[in-house]
Amino acid sequence: MVKDYFEKKHFYSYVVQIEGFNEKGRISVAKKFNIGDELLLENVKLYPLNQSNLYALWDESLIYLIKAQKIYLFKKNNKSSLEKIRVNLREKINDIYSRFGDYKKNFLLAIIIGEKRGLSEEIKNLFVETGTAHLLAISGLHISFLINIFSFLFPFRRIVTKIMLLPILIFYGWIIGDNPPVWRVIGEYVFLLIAFLLRREEDPLNAIFWVAFINLIISPLKLFNISFQLSYMAMLGLLYKPKFPKFMSNYLQEIWESSFWLMLFLAPLNIYYFGGLKPISILANFFSIPIFSIILFFSVFYLIVASFPISYIFEKVLTILMDILFQGLHLIVSHYKISLLISLFLILLPMIMRKRGEDELLGV
Repeated sequence: MVKDYFEKKHFYSYVVQIEGFNEKGRISVAKKFNIGDELLLENVKLYPLNQSNLYALWDESLIYLIKAQKIYLFKKNNKSSLEKIRVNLREKINDIYSRFGDYKKNFLLAIIIGEKRGLSEEIKNLFVETGTAHLLAISGLHISFLINIFSFLFPFRRIVTKIMLLPILIFYGWIIGDNPPVWRVIGEYVFLLIAFLLRREEDPLNAIFWVAFINLIISPLKLFNISFQLSYMAMLGLLYKPKFPKFMSNYLQEIWESSFWLMLFLAPLNIYYFGGLKPISILANFFSIPIFSIILFFSVFYLIVASFPISYIFEKVLTILMDILFQGLHLIVSHYKISLLISLFLILLPMIMRKRGEDELLGV
């Protein structure tokens, strides 16, 4: 059965569920099918999508590349009403962002609804090489942004805002689909909301543990999902990262500390899955996160005002911001040695500032 698809230039890439298997596969053909269609394949061959990591063979998401000699439509459009609504919403968002060029449209789809299959290899490699690939994965940054927007637009009492936000977050997660980082954040929000309503301590560590535990009971194979591993390890790293003496504004200080400690906390996974560390990620995150936050803000509001004349202004601003982001990251990669030196300076800066402060106290 066709579970999802993405339209390429000369063909369609489909995510299909093979009857009798729990795993999904990907197949690319020139024919147009719809989500919910049941296909009949002849002379089928399955190839693992990731042969460099054996654990990926048990990842319950996409694990097979499917090749077939012939493909027939066996049964048409068997999806539920809810699935139809979800698909229509995603297609509507796709149509709205189609006003941008292909690679910019695909970037916006990746950061808003988690549709990364349209991203070019050049863009993917750019974010991987600069250590900013986490920006392409919808996670706590995106959900926190959604929460902040809602809290700003609807300044009700804290308890009312928290309760009203819950169905909105669940609806957003449903549109995105099976995305471990998103459901981790939503799950944590539910547990912290229950603690708040029961007047208990809002303990993020307990929330993370129970969300992971429930996730693995429902779907044990998620333990081998790279996104699952990175998401929970990153959250634990952010919870237990040591604080440095303040040496810049709170916003920039948080970016610096998070970038530095996540590079260390996620080092084993990054070395195993991606073959090494990206020390220039300190500089790249310092540059990209503020711009990315503004892009996220304008891209959300662009969906709201897309049918109004003012959308033209949002479109131009988004285009300029994305150009700045991509060109800035290209510049960081192309001048790697200089970027590395600046990153090392940023790493050593807190120690320099601390030493300076101690000297001043001693009257040196």
